[in-house]
Amino acid sequence: MTDKERATRMKRSPVRRIKSAMKRTLILLLLSSAPAWAGDYAADFLRIGVGARAMAMGGAYTGVANDASATYWNPAGWAGNYRMAVQLEHVPIFSGLAQYNSISAHLAFDYSTSISVNWIRLGVDDIPRYGSLDGSRYDRLILGQHRSSGEPLGYFSDKEDAFMVTFRRSVILDLEMAGGVTDTYFPTEISVGVTGKYIHQKIDTYAGSGQGLDAGILIRVMPNWEDEPEPVTWFGGGAVLRDLARTQLSWNTDSRHKDEIGRGLVTGVAASHLFRNWRTRVTLSYDRALWQDEGNHAGCEVEFLRTISLRGGYQQDFFTAGAGLHLGGFTIDYAFVAGELDNTHRISGAFGF
Repeated sequence: MTDKERATRMKRSPVRRIKSAMKRTLILLLLSSAPAWAGDYAADFLRIGVGARAMAMGGAYTGVANDASATYWNPAGWAGNYRMAVQLEHVPIFSGLAQYNSISAHLAFDYSTSISVNWIRLGVDDIPRYGSLDGSRYDRLILGQHRSSGEPLGYFSDKEDAFMVTFRRSVILDLEMAGGVTDTYFPTEISVGVTGKYIHQKIDTYAGSGQGLDAGILIRVMPNWEDEPEPVTWFGGGAVLRDLARTQLSWNTDSRHKDEIGRGLVTGVAASHLFRNWRTRVTLSYDRALWQDEGNHAGCEVEFLRTISLRGGYQQDFFTAGAGLHLGGFTIDYAFVAGELDNTHRISGAFGF
Protein backbone atom coordinates (compact mmCIF):
# COMPACT_ATOMS: atom_id res chain seq x y z
CA MET A 1 0.00 0.00 0.00
CA THR A 2 1.36 3.46 -0.92
CA ASP A 3 1.79 6.35 1.51
CA LYS A 4 -1.05 8.19 -0.25
CA GLU A 5 -3.42 5.26 0.21
CA ARG A 6 -2.46 4.98 3.86
CA ALA A 7 -3.05 8.71 4.34
CA THR A 8 -6.52 8.34 2.82
CA ARG A 9 -7.24 5.47 5.18
CA MET A 10 -6.14 7.54 8.18
CA LYS A 11 -8.85 10.12 7.38
CA ARG A 12 -11.56 7.65 8.30
CA SER A 13 -13.25 7.88 11.68
CA PRO A 14 -11.41 6.32 14.66
CA VAL A 15 -14.24 3.80 15.04
CA ARG A 16 -13.76 2.49 11.50
CA ARG A 17 -9.99 2.39 11.97
CA ILE A 18 -10.32 0.43 15.19
CA LYS A 19 -12.84 -2.00 13.62
CA SER A 20 -10.49 -2.60 10.68
CA ALA A 21 -7.58 -3.15 13.04
CA MET A 22 -9.62 -5.59 15.11
CA LYS A 23 -10.56 -7.55 11.99
CA ARG A 24 -6.96 -7.83 10.82
CA THR A 25 -5.77 -8.81 14.28
CA LEU A 26 -8.48 -11.48 14.48
CA ILE A 27 -7.45 -12.90 11.10
CA LEU A 28 -3.84 -12.92 12.19
CA LEU A 29 -4.71 -14.84 15.34
CA LEU A 30 -6.78 -17.34 13.37
CA LEU A 31 -4.45 -17.95 10.46
CA SER A 32 -0.95 -17.23 11.65
CA SER A 33 1.61 -19.35 13.45
CA ALA A 34 3.72 -16.69 15.11
CA PRO A 35 5.69 -17.97 18.10
CA ALA A 36 3.42 -16.26 20.60
CA TRP A 37 0.36 -18.31 19.74
CA ALA A 38 1.45 -21.22 17.54
CA GLY A 39 1.79 -24.78 18.84
CA ASP A 40 -1.40 -26.59 17.86
CA TYR A 41 -1.92 -24.19 14.94
CA ALA A 42 1.53 -24.34 13.36
CA ALA A 43 1.27 -24.23 9.53
CA ASP A 44 -2.51 -24.20 9.88
CA PHE A 45 -2.80 -22.50 6.47
CA LEU A 46 -2.03 -25.85 4.83
CA ARG A 47 -5.51 -27.03 5.85
CA ILE A 48 -7.34 -24.41 3.75
CA GLY A 49 -7.32 -26.70 0.71
CA VAL A 50 -6.35 -26.41 -2.96
CA GLY A 51 -8.61 -26.35 -6.03
CA ALA A 52 -12.23 -25.26 -6.38
CA ARG A 53 -13.33 -28.68 -7.64
CA ALA A 54 -12.11 -30.52 -4.55
CA MET A 55 -13.45 -27.85 -2.20
CA ALA A 56 -16.90 -27.89 -3.85
CA MET A 57 -16.94 -31.63 -3.08
CA GLY A 58 -16.43 -30.91 0.60
CA GLY A 59 -12.71 -31.66 0.51
CA ALA A 60 -13.54 -35.37 0.15
CA TYR A 61 -10.79 -35.94 -2.39
CA THR A 62 -8.38 -38.54 -1.01
CA GLY A 63 -10.00 -41.34 -3.00
CA VAL A 64 -10.53 -39.19 -6.13
CA ALA A 65 -7.32 -37.14 -6.57
CA ASN A 66 -7.35 -37.01 -10.38
CA ASP A 67 -6.68 -33.42 -11.46
CA ALA A 68 -3.78 -30.96 -11.30
CA SER A 69 -4.28 -30.39 -7.56
CA ALA A 70 -4.30 -34.14 -6.85
CA THR A 71 -1.00 -34.44 -4.99
CA TYR A 72 -2.01 -31.82 -2.41
CA TRP A 73 -4.83 -34.15 -1.37
CA ASN A 74 -3.02 -37.42 -1.90
CA PRO A 75 0.65 -37.78 -2.94
CA ALA A 76 -0.40 -40.88 -4.89
CA GLY A 77 -2.86 -38.92 -7.04
CA TRP A 78 -2.27 -37.75 -10.58
CA ALA A 79 -3.77 -35.45 -13.24
CA GLY A 80 -5.88 -37.99 -15.13
CA ASN A 81 -5.07 -38.43 -18.81
CA TYR A 82 -2.91 -35.31 -19.09
CA ARG A 83 0.83 -35.57 -19.61
CA MET A 84 1.22 -32.06 -18.25
CA ALA A 85 -1.27 -29.98 -16.25
CA VAL A 86 -1.13 -26.65 -14.40
CA GLN A 87 -3.71 -25.17 -12.03
CA LEU A 88 -3.89 -21.61 -10.66
CA GLU A 89 -6.04 -20.37 -7.80
CA HIS A 90 -6.59 -17.04 -6.03
CA VAL A 91 -8.95 -16.81 -3.04
CA PRO A 92 -9.74 -13.62 -1.09
CA ILE A 93 -10.57 -14.59 2.50
CA PHE A 94 -12.50 -12.57 5.10
CA SER A 95 -13.78 -10.00 2.59
CA GLY A 96 -10.35 -9.62 1.04
CA LEU A 97 -8.41 -8.94 4.25
CA ALA A 98 -6.37 -12.10 3.63
CA GLN A 99 -5.22 -13.51 0.30
CA TYR A 100 -4.71 -17.21 -0.44
CA ASN A 101 -2.93 -18.35 -3.61
CA SER A 102 -1.81 -21.68 -5.00
CA ILE A 103 -0.08 -23.01 -8.11
CA SER A 104 -0.01 -26.72 -8.92
CA ALA A 105 1.89 -28.34 -11.78
CA HIS A 106 1.99 -32.00 -12.83
CA LEU A 107 4.25 -33.80 -15.29
CA ALA A 108 3.80 -37.46 -16.24
CA PHE A 109 6.85 -39.19 -17.72
CA ASP A 110 4.66 -42.17 -18.62
CA TYR A 111 1.51 -43.80 -17.30
CA SER A 112 3.26 -45.12 -14.21
CA THR A 113 5.60 -42.28 -13.20
CA SER A 114 4.95 -38.61 -12.52
CA ILE A 115 6.24 -35.64 -10.58
CA SER A 116 4.29 -32.68 -9.21
CA VAL A 117 5.14 -29.35 -7.61
CA ASN A 118 2.87 -27.13 -5.52
CA TRP A 119 3.25 -23.65 -4.08
CA ILE A 120 0.81 -22.30 -1.52
CA ARG A 121 0.80 -18.84 0.05
CA LEU A 122 -1.39 -17.13 2.63
CA GLY A 123 -0.83 -13.41 3.15
CA VAL A 124 -2.26 -10.72 5.40
CA ASP A 125 -1.02 -7.21 4.60
CA ASP A 126 -1.27 -3.85 6.38
CA ILE A 127 -1.70 -5.19 9.90
CA PRO A 128 -1.56 -2.09 12.14
CA ARG A 129 1.10 -1.81 14.83
CA TYR A 130 0.30 0.09 18.03
CA GLY A 131 2.67 1.24 20.75
CA SER A 132 2.19 1.09 24.49
CA LEU A 133 -0.07 3.70 26.10
CA ASP A 134 1.25 6.36 28.45
CA GLY A 135 -0.18 7.09 31.87
CA SER A 136 -2.33 4.90 34.11
CA ARG A 137 -5.77 3.43 33.59
CA TYR A 138 -7.11 6.19 35.85
CA ASP A 139 -5.59 8.84 33.60
CA ARG A 140 -7.14 7.31 30.50
CA LEU A 141 -10.56 6.33 31.84
CA ILE A 142 -11.33 9.13 34.31
CA LEU A 143 -9.23 12.11 33.30
CA GLY A 144 -9.37 11.38 29.58
CA GLN A 145 -5.61 11.79 29.23
CA HIS A 146 -3.24 9.68 27.11
CA ARG A 147 -6.07 7.95 25.29
CA SER A 148 -5.29 6.24 22.01
CA SER A 149 -6.19 8.11 18.85
CA GLY A 150 -6.68 4.83 17.04
CA GLU A 151 -3.90 5.73 14.60
CA PRO A 152 -1.25 3.00 14.17
CA LEU A 153 2.47 3.65 14.40
CA GLY A 154 3.00 1.59 11.28
CA TYR A 155 2.06 -1.59 9.48
CA PHE A 156 3.44 -5.08 9.10
CA SER A 157 2.46 -8.22 7.20
CA ASP A 158 2.16 -11.97 7.62
CA LYS A 159 3.41 -14.28 4.84
CA GLU A 160 3.08 -18.06 4.98
CA ASP A 161 4.49 -20.22 2.18
CA ALA A 162 4.72 -23.92 1.45
CA PHE A 163 6.67 -25.52 -1.40
CA MET A 164 5.94 -29.17 -2.18
CA VAL A 165 7.53 -31.70 -4.55
CA THR A 166 5.83 -35.06 -5.11
CA PHE A 167 7.07 -38.23 -6.77
CA ARG A 168 4.51 -40.89 -7.71
CA ARG A 169 4.70 -44.45 -9.05
CA SER A 170 1.88 -46.81 -10.02
CA VAL A 171 1.30 -50.32 -11.32
CA ILE A 172 -1.75 -51.99 -12.84
CA LEU A 173 -2.62 -55.54 -11.82
CA ASP A 174 -4.95 -57.59 -14.05
CA LEU A 175 -7.13 -59.40 -11.55
CA GLU A 176 -9.64 -61.95 -12.83
CA MET A 177 -12.65 -63.60 -11.26
CA ALA A 178 -13.84 -66.75 -12.99
CA GLY A 179 -17.40 -67.91 -12.73
CA GLY A 180 -20.55 -68.42 -14.72
CA VAL A 181 -20.55 -68.05 -18.50
CA THR A 182 -17.96 -65.27 -18.66
CA ASP A 183 -15.05 -64.16 -16.56
CA THR A 184 -14.97 -60.77 -14.86
CA TYR A 185 -11.82 -58.71 -15.05
CA PHE A 186 -10.82 -56.26 -12.36
CA PRO A 187 -7.85 -54.18 -13.53
CA THR A 188 -6.53 -52.55 -10.36
CA GLU A 189 -4.26 -49.55 -10.28
CA ILE A 190 -2.10 -49.17 -7.18
CA SER A 191 -0.29 -45.86 -6.79
CA VAL A 192 2.06 -44.66 -4.09
CA GLY A 193 3.54 -41.21 -3.66
CA VAL A 194 5.83 -39.23 -1.40
CA THR A 195 5.77 -35.45 -0.90
CA GLY A 196 8.64 -33.41 0.48
CA LYS A 197 7.64 -29.96 1.67
CA TYR A 198 9.39 -26.81 2.85
CA ILE A 199 7.39 -24.40 5.00
CA HIS A 200 8.37 -20.79 5.63
CA GLN A 201 6.40 -18.28 7.66
CA LYS A 202 7.19 -14.65 8.42
CA ILE A 203 5.26 -12.25 10.59
CA ASP A 204 6.76 -8.82 11.13
CA THR A 205 10.39 -9.48 12.11
CA TYR A 206 9.84 -13.11 13.16
CA ALA A 207 10.47 -15.96 10.71
CA GLY A 208 10.18 -19.71 11.02
CA SER A 209 10.84 -22.58 8.67
CA GLY A 210 10.92 -26.36 8.54
CA GLN A 211 10.76 -29.42 6.31
CA GLY A 212 8.21 -32.20 6.29
CA LEU A 213 7.28 -35.43 4.57
CA ASP A 214 3.89 -36.85 3.51
CA ALA A 215 3.10 -40.24 1.98
CA GLY A 216 0.00 -41.61 0.30
CA ILE A 217 -1.52 -44.62 -1.39
CA LEU A 218 -4.39 -44.75 -3.88
CA ILE A 219 -6.04 -47.96 -5.09
CA ARG A 220 -8.48 -47.82 -7.99
CA VAL A 221 -10.46 -50.85 -9.18
CA MET A 222 -11.86 -50.63 -12.73
CA PRO A 223 -14.16 -53.57 -13.57
CA ASN A 224 -13.85 -54.78 -17.19
CA TRP A 225 -11.77 -51.80 -18.24
CA GLU A 226 -10.30 -52.21 -21.73
CA ASP A 227 -8.05 -49.39 -22.86
CA GLU A 228 -10.71 -46.65 -22.88
CA PRO A 229 -9.38 -43.20 -21.93
CA GLU A 230 -11.42 -43.50 -18.75
CA PRO A 231 -13.12 -46.57 -17.27
CA VAL A 232 -16.91 -46.66 -17.28
CA THR A 233 -16.92 -47.57 -13.60
CA TRP A 234 -14.23 -47.28 -10.97
CA PHE A 235 -13.96 -47.61 -7.21
CA GLY A 236 -11.22 -45.85 -5.31
CA GLY A 237 -9.73 -45.93 -1.86
CA GLY A 238 -6.80 -44.03 -0.44
CA ALA A 239 -4.92 -43.02 2.67
CA VAL A 240 -2.50 -40.20 3.42
CA LEU A 241 -0.11 -39.97 6.34
CA ARG A 242 0.97 -36.38 6.87
CA ASP A 243 4.11 -35.12 8.58
CA LEU A 244 5.68 -38.54 9.04
CA ALA A 245 8.60 -37.19 11.07
CA ARG A 246 6.57 -34.65 13.07
CA THR A 247 7.53 -31.54 11.11
CA GLN A 248 9.15 -28.82 13.22
CA LEU A 249 9.20 -25.08 12.50
CA SER A 250 12.21 -23.30 13.97
CA TRP A 251 11.82 -19.57 14.69
CA ASN A 252 14.47 -16.86 14.82
CA THR A 253 13.48 -15.73 18.31
CA ASP A 254 16.00 -15.35 21.12
CA SER A 255 14.81 -18.65 22.60
CA ARG A 256 14.95 -20.41 19.20
CA HIS A 257 11.34 -21.44 19.69
CA LYS A 258 10.14 -24.55 17.82
CA ASP A 259 6.63 -25.57 16.85
CA GLU A 260 5.80 -29.17 16.05
CA ILE A 261 3.18 -30.31 13.55
CA GLY A 262 1.74 -33.60 14.73
CA ARG A 263 1.19 -36.57 12.45
CA GLY A 264 -2.17 -36.88 10.75
CA LEU A 265 -4.04 -39.62 8.91
CA VAL A 266 -6.68 -39.09 6.23
CA THR A 267 -8.58 -41.97 4.64
CA GLY A 268 -11.02 -41.79 1.75
CA VAL A 269 -13.20 -43.82 -0.58
CA ALA A 270 -14.86 -42.93 -3.87
CA ALA A 271 -16.95 -44.43 -6.65
CA SER A 272 -17.71 -43.21 -10.16
CA HIS A 273 -19.96 -44.45 -12.99
CA LEU A 274 -20.61 -43.22 -16.52
CA PHE A 275 -24.23 -43.52 -17.67
CA ARG A 276 -23.53 -43.84 -21.37
CA ASN A 277 -27.08 -43.33 -22.61
CA TRP A 278 -27.22 -39.98 -20.82
CA ARG A 279 -23.52 -39.18 -21.30
CA THR A 280 -23.43 -38.35 -17.62
CA ARG A 281 -20.86 -39.35 -15.02
CA VAL A 282 -21.68 -39.43 -11.30
CA THR A 283 -18.90 -39.49 -8.70
CA LEU A 284 -19.38 -39.92 -4.94
CA SER A 285 -16.65 -39.53 -2.33
CA TYR A 286 -16.14 -39.69 1.42
CA ASP A 287 -13.15 -38.81 3.61
CA ARG A 288 -12.45 -39.35 7.27
CA ALA A 289 -9.74 -37.03 8.55
CA LEU A 290 -7.97 -37.96 11.76
CA TRP A 291 -5.96 -34.77 11.91
CA GLN A 292 -6.75 -32.26 14.65
CA ASP A 293 -10.39 -33.39 14.70
CA GLU A 294 -11.25 -32.43 11.12
CA GLY A 295 -13.98 -35.09 11.06
CA ASN A 296 -16.07 -36.19 8.08
CA HIS A 297 -16.10 -34.93 4.50
CA ALA A 298 -18.49 -36.00 1.74
CA GLY A 299 -18.87 -34.94 -1.87
CA CYS A 300 -20.76 -35.53 -5.10
CA GLU A 301 -20.08 -34.53 -8.71
CA VAL A 302 -22.38 -34.89 -11.72
CA GLU A 303 -20.67 -34.29 -15.07
CA PHE A 304 -22.70 -33.78 -18.25
CA LEU A 305 -21.30 -34.37 -21.74
CA ARG A 306 -17.74 -34.22 -20.35
CA THR A 307 -18.21 -30.46 -20.31
CA ILE A 308 -20.37 -29.15 -17.44
CA SER A 309 -20.16 -30.34 -13.84
CA LEU A 310 -22.33 -29.65 -10.80
CA ARG A 311 -20.98 -30.40 -7.33
CA GLY A 312 -22.00 -30.44 -3.71
CA GLY A 313 -20.43 -31.48 -0.45
CA TYR A 314 -20.28 -31.41 3.30
CA GLN A 315 -17.38 -30.68 5.63
CA GLN A 316 -17.15 -29.91 9.33
CA ASP A 317 -20.89 -29.16 9.75
CA PHE A 318 -21.01 -26.86 6.71
CA PHE A 319 -22.18 -27.36 3.14
CA THR A 320 -20.24 -26.66 -0.03
CA ALA A 321 -21.34 -26.31 -3.65
CA GLY A 322 -19.89 -25.48 -7.02
CA ALA A 323 -19.70 -26.00 -10.76
CA GLY A 324 -17.13 -26.55 -13.47
CA LEU A 325 -16.71 -25.95 -17.20
CA HIS A 326 -14.34 -28.12 -19.24
CA LEU A 327 -13.46 -27.18 -22.83
CA GLY A 328 -10.68 -29.13 -24.50
CA GLY A 329 -7.68 -28.87 -22.22
CA PHE A 330 -9.02 -25.87 -20.30
CA THR A 331 -11.05 -26.10 -17.10
CA ILE A 332 -12.50 -23.45 -14.81
CA ASP A 333 -14.06 -24.38 -11.50
CA TYR A 334 -16.06 -22.47 -8.89
CA ALA A 335 -16.78 -23.38 -5.28
CA PHE A 336 -18.85 -21.86 -2.51
CA VAL A 337 -17.53 -22.90 0.88
CA ALA A 338 -19.56 -22.02 3.96
CA GLY A 339 -17.71 -21.47 7.23
CA GLU A 340 -18.24 -20.51 10.82
CA LEU A 341 -16.54 -17.12 10.48
CA ASP A 342 -16.97 -16.35 6.80
CA ASN A 343 -18.23 -17.80 3.52
CA THR A 344 -15.67 -18.13 0.74
CA HIS A 345 -16.03 -18.01 -3.03
CA ARG A 346 -13.23 -19.87 -4.80
CA ILE A 347 -12.27 -19.95 -8.47
CA SER A 348 -9.47 -22.01 -9.99
CA GLY A 349 -8.39 -22.45 -13.56
CA ALA A 350 -6.39 -25.27 -15.13
CA PHE A 351 -5.07 -26.36 -18.48
CA GLY A 352 -3.50 -29.61 -19.58
CA PHE A 353 -2.32 -31.50 -22.62
